[in-house]
Amino acid sequence: MVPDAAHEPGADDVLARVHREEHSRLLATLVRHFGDLDLAEDAASEAMEAALRTWPEQGVPRTPLAWLTTAATRAALDRARRDATAARRLAVLRVREGTPTAPSAESGALEDPSLGDGSDLPDERLAMLMGCCHPAIAPADRIALMLRFVGSLTTAEVAQALLLPVPTLQARITRAKKRIAGASIPLTVPADPEERARRMPLVLRAISLVFTEGYAATSGDAPIRRELTAEAIRLARILERLSPGDAEPAGLLALLLLTDARSPARTDAEDVPVPLEDQDRALWDRERIAEGLALVERAAAAPDAGRYAIQAAIAALHAEAPRFEETDWAQIVVLYDLLLARGEDPVVRMNRAIAVGRSHGPEEGLALLEQLAEEPELRAHSPFHAALALFHEETAQHALAAEDWTRALELGGSDGERRFLERRRDAARARG
Repeated sequence: MVPDAAHEPGADDVLARVHREEHSRLLATLVRHFGDLDLAEDAASEAMEAALRTWPEQGVPRTPLAWLTTAATRAALDRARRDATAARRLAVLRVREGTPTAPSAESGALEDPSLGDGSDLPDERLAMLMGCCHPAIAPADRIALMLRFVGSLTTAEVAQALLLPVPTLQARITRAKKRIAGASIPLTVPADPEERARRMPLVLRAISLVFTEGYAATSGDAPIRRELTAEAIRLARILERLSPGDAEPAGLLALLLLTDARSPARTDAEDVPVPLEDQDRALWDRERIAEGLALVERAAAAPDAGRYAIQAAIAALHAEAPRFEETDWAQIVVLYDLLLARGEDPVVRMNRAIAVGRSHGPEEGLALLEQLAEEPELRAHSPFHAALALFHEETAQHALAAEDWTRALELGGSDGERRFLERRRDAARARG
């Protein structure tokens, strides 16, 4: 143990950071060793509680995550001794007290040549993502499970990401956990390459949603949760390395890099979001843009280019425009049409309507948005009402814009996002 120094973060701060940034890694490590999601959850919680009791008095350990992993392993074994059902499950899995439980070292993971065949994924969380896509788990439950336990999103954040009521989301997670326990479903990477390929689309979507929650946080103090965006990009890099030549992993990584490149300009000094049209593009991360553009070219040229390759191409058009007014909105509309040709999606329709409004005028964009007003997914989607507000403002309908801003504000968001919406609502009211 290392005692806290005056200039070092306290135990509570360290524990909060570890929980925020590493909880999913701890949980995935426990699941890999014990094969039981409920047991892993309980053990992780007990370890966190033990840290809350001991770290303030004894000091923060040099390797907090390793300490938590050891404590959680002991808690799981103690629980198994007390619980006959848990003991039987562990006996089947041949878990022994001497099993190594420290997280695998990740330094150099992406340079490991063994990544090529994917037979042993270098991170437990990625293996757990694949395991959550097991065909025995209901399709509607898989994404919810991945976001909750690998993405470390709260139940409310997962519900927001999937545009679902919280009770519905809770029921899905409960059902999936029961299915995993009842059927002894292994939360591991499948050995069969074809099975891995079948599960890949859901894994890509889960990583994308984790990034979205990080880039446009639906709760908390700041509009950007950088630990989530960084984790999503890290997992996307591993997937891209595991799938050389495949368009969609490359497309997803390109999309995340090009979007994240705007982060330095996306908030002001008070952590309030800055709209794309007002961002200082000189602050955008040019290295990430260059890497993303190279990946876009590769993904677009591949025969299996799909949704993520197309979305990355849209992000590339934004990245290449020197000014907002010079964005190729007409080409963006074409790309959204290509997305819709691959499946109906209300959010894609919303984004296409915005692009039409930029390309052909706000009246046309507003008309398309109003056609979507009864879509269940969009009625509770704050960005939809914000888009309505923008076009109502641009068509001088300020009273309606104020109502739209108010509705967007009612649907929540981070503290910074709420301050942004309040400013826009108040400005629209003043003009109205």
